[in-house]
Amino acid sequence: MNDVRLRPEFLRSMEDFDGEVGEGLKPGLKAMVRLRCSHINGDAYSVRMHSEELARLGAKPHLIAALGRPVKLMREDLVTEAQAAVLRFAEILTDPPRGLEVEAREEVRRHLSAKAVGALVEVIAITNAWNRVTRGTE
Repeated sequence: MNDVRLRPEFLRSMEDFDGEVGEGLKPGLKAMVRLRCSHINGDAYSVRMHSEELARLGAKPHLIAALGRPVKLMREDLVTEAQAAVLRFAEILTDPPRGLEVEAREEVRRHLSAKAVGALVEVIAITNAWNRVTRGTE
């Protein structure tokens, strides 16, 4: 039985913020990023939720499954060059011990506008926050 209780105001503020992040990013790309981050964070609940979201958006099962592995290990035909850059950037921001690799930042900027990179950082940040809330209250 889960006996951890978070303040409703905290959860509402997270939900409100989550509803506003990622402006301008395609829903499928946002869902891919959320799923990849959730895999890295070991958040089984969020992995299931974002996998189902991607499926509803029309993603193929082999893409959904592949997002459980580092983007460098994915088959090249599963994601575009831009999607691979976005996922790599998400991996680095989610797994801080590796630090932010300059090449990954430059690569994502080759494919996205400055505003879109900002939206991406927001999506990654809120997903990581949700993953920690979920894992902390399991």
